[in-house]
Amino acid sequence: MYKSKFRYGIVFLLLILLVGVRLYEHHFFDDGLITFFQHDYLTQPLPQASVWNVLGVDVLRYIVNAILSIAILISLFDHPDLPRFLGIVYTGVLVILVVLFYYFYTHYTKGSYLGLFYVRRFLIQPLLLFVLLPALYYTVRR
Repeated sequence: MYKSKFRYGIVFLLLILLVGVRLYEHHFFDDGLITFFQHDYLTQPLPQASVWNVLGVDVLRYIVNAILSIAILISLFDHPDLPRFLGIVYTGVLVILVVLFYYFYTHYTKGSYLGLFYVRRFLIQPLLLFVLLPALYYTVRR
């Protein structure tokens, strides 16, 4: 019983850390696109920044979110193959997203923001956690 409470306490703490990453994004992960997508991005050109700087900050944020998300999933579902599986999934998704981000950033024109917006959103938000949580609940808890 105490082990279960401890595990849910760890999950709660990790969720608080995920929220903290989101709340303090301007202090730790200011890549220029945060303010760009908050304002009139439909008619404005991209801010002047190196694609590698912007991509580096977004990949760093992805890695922070991935570490916290993987820790949450491992804490919730005790399965020996889970860390390896999650490592492969998160690494594969990162590679795909980096390629797509680079393409959409280097081929950006005014008004064609959707591809860059959504790929970046997937990079900087822990959306994969919310996809994997019900899938793992269904498969691992069986």
